[in-house]
Amino acid sequence: MPLAITALVGGSLSFAQAMAADARPPDAAAPRQLQLDHGQRWPADPALREGMRRIRAVALWMQQAQAEGSLSARQSRAATASIEDSVAAIVDHPPRGGGMDVNLRLLLGRVLAADGLPQLLDSLELYPRYFDDPGWQPLTANPAADRGSPDQASTQATPP
Repeated sequence: MPLAITALVGGSLSFAQAMAADARPPDAAAPRQLQLDHGQRWPADPALREGMRRIRAVALWMQQAQAEGSLSARQSRAATASIEDSVAAIVDHPPRGGGMDVNLRLLLGRVLAADGLPQLLDSLELYPRYFDDPGWQPLTANPAADRGSPDQASTQATPP
């Protein structure tokens, strides 16, 4: 399930392209991979926590749906749209500070560039390693425990 990236309004760049351009360090010495903040995880603000929980819910819903069969084209489109909306809400937040913004955009770029559920889950596993979100729940081996929906942030929602 490659994530289809929508074009930004008024331009031809995709979210992933725009984020990659924004995350590109101004000089060659800046990090091009996720980094901690002087050995500490970056603080997760409310917009980041909510957006990542929505993405997690969609990923777990997709995992459950695949375990029960395969995703329809409609379900895949709904999941992709929900992930893109969540990323847009996170990115729309006012700037958080140079290093954090770079790391956040690198992480979200990985989420958007995920080519299938395994890569999406791998990207989500990086989030708690680099961002301090006390309420983050690890991805479970039992997807039935978290039933998410691409259309709702709640992990208790039913699939579309």
